Amino acid sequence: MGSVNAVLGEVCHLPTSAHLLQLDELSVSAASSAVSLEVTNDLGSIQLAIPLPIPDAAQPEYWIGLHENWRYVNRRLVEFVDCGLRLFIGTRAESPVQVMRLEWVAPSLGAGGQSIYTGGHAGHPHWHIDQAALAGPNDYWRTLDALTQPDTIEGEVEDFDEVSVQASSKRLGGDYSWMKKLHLPARARWMDQNWDGRTIPGPHQCEPQSLDELGSWWAGALRYLATELS
Repeated sequence: MGSVNAVLGEVCHLPTSAHLLQLDELSVSAASSAVSLEVTNDLGSIQLAIPLPIPDAAQPEYWIGLHENWRYVNRRLVEFVDCGLRLFIGTRAESPVQVMRLEWVAPSLGAGGQSIYTGGHAGHPHWHIDQAALAGPNDYWRTLDALTQPDTIEGEVEDFDEVSVQASSKRLGGDYSWMKKLHLPARARWMDQNWDGRTIPGPHQCEPQSLDELGSWWAGALRYLATELS
């Protein structure tokens, strides 16, 4: 918790002494604080998210929610279950919407001690692009488009005719619920190990081998996401 808290403070431009994480039994998540915000995740659950200073600390438009779960095996042993982060877009007044998540889920043991990952051949760890990133209310998409467009020249005014608005709505139409089942591997060793498309676990499926490895994963994921968004 200490190492992840430090990196989280670094990418969010918050004091290193800030307590950004809380521990509840064997689950770690964002803590309630002056900067955190209640958001609704893809599961319909309320969780707390921490603001990234993008475009600046005074007007954050990107928020990170995160979790890490363990379970008791016996009195001497705990076992990693899963961890991940969720990216939300929107200001405090707009009720930020989740658009992306990065997850790492441990396998269960099948017959003969074989590791079985959820989703069959799905990559672990993996990225998800959420349905809300592709389809939603027109007003929300106009806001998202504005956030992702290059800065316009100061004083420049853009006109949007009816045809272009209709084309934009048509482009964003359709059912994208299948996106929820699409896993984009975040660690695939296909360059080292040829995959036949059938064997599992495949070279794109693994679990943390140590606390140091898990801590490095958290640090890299948080710094990478903040760098890319910036």
